[in-house]
Amino acid sequence: MKRVYLSGIGGIGMANVAALLKQGGFEVSGSDANVYEPAASILREAGVRLLTPYSAENVPRDGTPVIVGNALSRGHVEVEAALDAGVPLFSFPEFLCRNVLPGRHTLVVAGTHGKSTMTACIAHLLGAAGCRPGFLVGAQPLDFPVGAAWGGEEGPFVIEGDEYDSAFFDKRSKFLHYFPRTLVLGKVEYDHADIFPSVSEMLVAYERLLRLLPRSGDIVFLRGCQATTDLAASAPCRKTSVGLTDGADWMLLDSRQSLCFRAPDGKQHEQAFGLPGRHNRLNGLMAVAAACAYGVALDEALRAVGEFRGLRRRLEKLLERPDLIVYDDFAHHPTAIAETLRALREEHPGLRLVAVFEPRSNTMVRNIFQNELAQALKLADEVVAGTIHRAERISEAERLDLDRLRGDLMQAGIRFSRMANPEIPAFVHEAASKLPTVAVFLSNGGFDGVPQRFVQLLH
Repeated sequence: MKRVYLSGIGGIGMANVAALLKQGGFEVSGSDANVYEPAASILREAGVRLLTPYSAENVPRDGTPVIVGNALSRGHVEVEAALDAGVPLFSFPEFLCRNVLPGRHTLVVAGTHGKSTMTACIAHLLGAAGCRPGFLVGAQPLDFPVGAAWGGEEGPFVIEGDEYDSAFFDKRSKFLHYFPRTLVLGKVEYDHADIFPSVSEMLVAYERLLRLLPRSGDIVFLRGCQATTDLAASAPCRKTSVGLTDGADWMLLDSRQSLCFRAPDGKQHEQAFGLPGRHNRLNGLMAVAAACAYGVALDEALRAVGEFRGLRRRLEKLLERPDLIVYDDFAHHPTAIAETLRALREEHPGLRLVAVFEPRSNTMVRNIFQNELAQALKLADEVVAGTIHRAERISEAERLDLDRLRGDLMQAGIRFSRMANPEIPAFVHEAASKLPTVAVFLSNGGFDGVPQRFVQLLH
């Protein structure tokens, strides 16, 4: 029996890795300080042995490889125990590179926005076409029981390619371990300010990713983003573009009710599509183009994309009644926030829109996008800001200035309130009682359960 131990197993990404390895015949165990939903259910249903809290005694000393989550670093009790014992340490991307991906046609989905949605959608399209894909996505797809599948031994493998580093001892971007044969490259914008001091240093990681493409491979890229287009120009393989303009091989046409596009052969197609917003229609068309590049027939891809249901926490509707509709969304970058709010304006014209956001990501808690965030939030009628995550770790000179944000929004006629996360549910409950309202909660973390507690107040 192959064995592996995951230290830091409690997040959705590592829980999906554990489920993937379990499907592949590994005996899997792991630990975390605490494990909450949905990771707890994923691990329980996969039959993964779970240890809490962290402890030096948890670390196996029998030669079992230890995968170290990238939230752990030197000084952590299990990291120090593993180093003292001399056990083999891996980041999860390196472990996948050695034990899951060899012999597979790897489709890697990269870029700043839409990676999880496109990864899940491509896996769905390939599965519907009988390709028996394996996949790994850092979220919960609604079309699969878990965000990972081993797939057929010789089938393709679709994987979300994150530019973030791999582990405290492996500072390479995760996607550099995956050696794509097909690269799907969405919009590339500056992010992860904690590990990339500048956009140019972030782009170096993407340039290295492009160097891994074989000449016989494919890149499907978003035309219209200058950084993405410049990166794709250096690809040594076949190039396929997706975008909104005539120069794109796959051109998305204006339609709010369906996926309407012009294919590379010049013919126009239209397919019902369940996810709201232009950004999701672009994600869907990117997935169709990638599936076709792999070899799926267009008519098969179109039938399947019409059935794609998306992911949890990606414009996930938590509640709908005549006077109030509530969404939970992962948006954590000004561009993503703007696209989410535009999608809700499109989906619910005329309704009052309240945006409730938690500054949480390592980029959003800083003032790098101070102006861009204000512009994005001006698409709402009212904004509520929660607690800045781990604000004490960011100097005041670098920290997002919520007072300045308040001034910018109020000058534009947008009502703005800020408060501690626990106070938000009652406040939004009162704010949403005045007019028919759409309320959207925006955070790339748990938001201290605020969206769920808000919905509970309504029952």
